[in-house]
Amino acid sequence: MKKEIPLIAWIRDHWTQPIVKQWPFMVAYIVLIGWESVLQNPVPRWMIIFFQAWLAATVIELLPWRIVKWLSYALVYMLFITELVLNRHFGMFLSPTILTLLVETNSQESSEFLTALFRQPGFGTTLAYIALLMVGNIALEVAHGSWCKVHGSWLKMKSLWGKGLAALLLVSGLVFSIVSYAELFGCEEMNDVDEWRSHRRNPNDVVTQLMVAIYDTHLSSREMQRAIEQVHHIEVSPQPMAKSSQPINIIFVIGESYIKEHASLYGYPLQTTPFMDAEQQAGRLFAFTDAVSPYNQTTKVIRNLISCNSMGDDEHWASKPPLTAVFKKNGFHVSMYDNQKSTGNQLLTELFDFSLATYLYSPEMAEACYDDTNEETFNMDGELIDAYRETMEEDGASPRFLIFHLMGQHVDFASRYPWENYRRFSADSITFRKEDWLDKEMRQEIADYANATLYNDAVIREITQLYADESTVVLYLSDHGEEVFDYRPRSGRDDFSFGSDARQGVRYQYCIPFVVWCSEKYKQEHPDIIRRLQQSVNRPLMIDNTYNMLFHLAGLHTPYYRANRDVLSDSYHCPPRMLNDDYRY
Repeated sequence: MKKEIPLIAWIRDHWTQPIVKQWPFMVAYIVLIGWESVLQNPVPRWMIIFFQAWLAATVIELLPWRIVKWLSYALVYMLFITELVLNRHFGMFLSPTILTLLVETNSQESSEFLTALFRQPGFGTTLAYIALLMVGNIALEVAHGSWCKVHGSWLKMKSLWGKGLAALLLVSGLVFSIVSYAELFGCEEMNDVDEWRSHRRNPNDVVTQLMVAIYDTHLSSREMQRAIEQVHHIEVSPQPMAKSSQPINIIFVIGESYIKEHASLYGYPLQTTPFMDAEQQAGRLFAFTDAVSPYNQTTKVIRNLISCNSMGDDEHWASKPPLTAVFKKNGFHVSMYDNQKSTGNQLLTELFDFSLATYLYSPEMAEACYDDTNEETFNMDGELIDAYRETMEEDGASPRFLIFHLMGQHVDFASRYPWENYRRFSADSITFRKEDWLDKEMRQEIADYANATLYNDAVIREITQLYADESTVVLYLSDHGEEVFDYRPRSGRDDFSFGSDARQGVRYQYCIPFVVWCSEKYKQEHPDIIRRLQQSVNRPLMIDNTYNMLFHLAGLHTPYYRANRDVLSDSYHCPPRMLNDDYRY
């Protein structure tokens, strides 16, 4: 006679035991892990979350050590608190973006994030809500334990009706789970996962969100490898670079969290960009008025900004080589000075090779893309420029392509500028804002953002002076914006679903500054480009196609250049500008 497997026998004879003995835990699991999910679509999701809770309770029953139960509770509360804080205070959920941020965030940024979190309006209410749930949960456990001691003989589900309902929920939950998760793990690309997530029949509880995020990172890892492979097949330009009296310098500056409307260059009441204002008046700086970023998260932006793809033409960032490799392959000396360069845990970097750091700095990518990079990061962006200045070559024979990736106005605005020279604005300076809900602390945060913007302007000035006597062009843009109590009592960024406040969300989180500065020698040698810059500043653009403009400014003839996506070209046509993949701007 075939011996029965003990686990199967236990489930057959005791399948109701987890429900009866661990119902406080199951209630906690359903409420903490799945409540938001079941509210969105209660029929299949109720059954799936009930099945999940039963599985977790079954583990506790099969491993009857008290530590197992408390570890299970700890894990449930950790996931719940993470999701609650992300959703309530940042408009986000567990996703590959969050995993990426966790890996790419160093200790300083983590500290700044926690500081910003504690200053979020309503965070005290969030803590009180969590404490109330914990107290209620403990009360249920105590009451249930006392009841069990008195009524131990009732620890069986004897009601036929109760057993039937429980069996129906469990079997239905099992079937729905198999179907949904089979579809999820059958997805071949991240876009397929997004499609799976959009169907309300599929679960959206916190555990599922974590599973989706991990699987998404696996798919992203494959895309990353595909991107790295592109550098081995770069086509060399069929024509030489346009001739100039001396090697040209192209400097590409990527800012961070810069709201266009907080620049006096674009009409802000405080004078936050005195250098750029003056250079525009002198005819050396050209400010584009209708530039948007495709995302409000650095990793997604940089991938599409560095790659020679066009999102409006449905081209994936991993399907094209990075512009740095194209410049280097065509004779430019390429430098990358990144003040957000990851210096975190190597093990985490290996585990999460989907991160931005891998795309920019894996050994294969670094060898193909750069001649030199910075070895350390700095508290202030000006120190990064000083570090480059110490190593720069004065009369290089090769044309230069230099990227500065700044910390800009990221997160903790008061830490983004030297107080001794740039604390020009205070809460009392924000007199032009009349909203009743603006308190002094909010006004001070707006003032700190203005001071950080003023310092950023000074950093841009230092960058333009590096090769001001040579034929040099500097292109500055920001990866995305950042709300600073601009239209509601909120600071930071949302993972936008673009609801009723889409216009305002786009205005402050996606509309960015985009400027080009030219040295006098560059202006003299390239009058046609200067004319094109003057004529193009009001054209609409999305920054994923910036590489075409950089190739044009450099006079670089390459198969990757497309005139119809170059904002300076007579044949330019702006493709659809999709923000966050689902909102047409």
